Amino acid sequence: MDHEIELKFLIAPEASDGVLARLEGREAVRQLDATYFDTVDHALRKAGFGLRIRDGENGRKQTLKSASSGGVFARGEWESAVDGPEPDRDLLARTPAARVINGDALAPVFVTRVKRVTRLVERDGATIEAAFDQGELRADDRRAEVSELELELKAGPPRVLFDLARDLAAHVPLRLSLVSKAERGYALALGEGDRPSAEATLAAEASTGEALQALGRAALDRLCAAAEALRTRPGPERVHKLRVAARRFRTLLSTFKTLAGAPDARHVKVELKWLAGALGAARDLDVFIADVWRPAVESPLATDQTRPAQDPLEAEAQDEARALAAFGKALLAAQTDAYAKAGQAVDSARFRALAIDAAAWLEAGAWTTDRRLDKRRARPAADFAANALDRARRQIRKDGRDLAALSPEDRHHLRIRGKKLRYAVEDLGGLFPDHPKRRARFVTATKALQDALGLLTDQAGREVLAREVALSCDDPEAAFAAGRLTAGGAEQEAALLAEAQGAYVSFAEAKRFW
Repeated sequence: MDHEIELKFLIAPEASDGVLARLEGREAVRQLDATYFDTVDHALRKAGFGLRIRDGENGRKQTLKSASSGGVFARGEWESAVDGPEPDRDLLARTPAARVINGDALAPVFVTRVKRVTRLVERDGATIEAAFDQGELRADDRRAEVSELELELKAGPPRVLFDLARDLAAHVPLRLSLVSKAERGYALALGEGDRPSAEATLAAEASTGEALQALGRAALDRLCAAAEALRTRPGPERVHKLRVAARRFRTLLSTFKTLAGAPDARHVKVELKWLAGALGAARDLDVFIADVWRPAVESPLATDQTRPAQDPLEAEAQDEARALAAFGKALLAAQTDAYAKAGQAVDSARFRALAIDAAAWLEAGAWTTDRRLDKRRARPAADFAANALDRARRQIRKDGRDLAALSPEDRHHLRIRGKKLRYAVEDLGGLFPDHPKRRARFVTATKALQDALGLLTDQAGREVLAREVALSCDDPEAAFAAGRLTAGGAEQEAALLAEAQGAYVSFAEAKRFW
């Protein structure tokens, strides 16, 4: 079995000339047509494998690829020449896929039709194969465009691979992607939308360094996939997913700060904070519209403005409805502007550089080889995780003892600590399989506290948001509606504070599962 380390980028077809112009080396052009196979219930895909038969100038080959098996972009691969158009069972019997297939029939799922232009690049003591693919995926009558650049390290230090990627990204808009053609093909064949978020499975005997790399890989996958989804079809859920992906990745670096303290890691953290901030306005407006404005408009008490009022009460209700409509128009304008800024962030060179820098740190950062960090990297991940979860839990229990006395800012910081703890549990909880029910109760209690504190934070911020939106349109009716929608803040805050105090008690009483 061979291992490959590669980076894959999505690019616009019209950018191909710009990519090739910056890659000097021996060139080859091939037509690569492949058919992907699986069992009826897609057992190979579920197990993380992709099986294809590809026709090319060097003949027909059968290739089995596994999910990531080493570094950020390392995958297991088994490839052999074959004669026929169907998978060779004898060859598969000598791979890990044999036990997955277990004698079941294999059938075509989708095909790829790709023209590949390759350049063999020699740079700084490394040999890198650059492959530019253009073509399409086909599944029955469905089609999807393929326009990708792959940079595969054949020999030499991994850092050179990332340096080349940065050089190219400075001149051509390359979008890092961890989604294989196989994954895209399955999604096309099955009519799937956004794929589920990537989650890392940690072995009980994993070291701290191995855990960080596995979790970082999953975090980067979530980040890139969420960014691409938002880029292609913006919407509230996609804004939320990308913002969570950025925050969760940032939390991971904080949790593993003993290995992520170098300038390159701190730079990634800063850029992740920038990204989450660029999405903040869109997310806040989405939540306000969904939780405050829309319920008021759709309330059973909302009145029909198209007919004359029958009495003073109905006239007053119609005035309020007009004010809500005016405020809604202002909210829509603010939301449109916020989404434009979110889109600009995702399409920016800064975001593209963030993705490459994060990948470079995970795979080739100094933390992976610095001998001064040997003991920290080698420490059992379960020991590291237990200490990290203990510290976070103790801090929250200490700081939340008197919620009523905390300022809104302090409650907000407490909520952030609760969110970080929940992310850490999601990442590291699998290292402690002995108490699944206790773990589930702990997660529930942590999330309940985070949500209750979040409602308090939202309550404090809604009045500010509503006022800013109303002022942006200079419409008295919009200002009137903004005031009415955010009135009664003191009473609501008291009720939410009581709920948060109850959530804190439940959290404090929840038993550790580690």
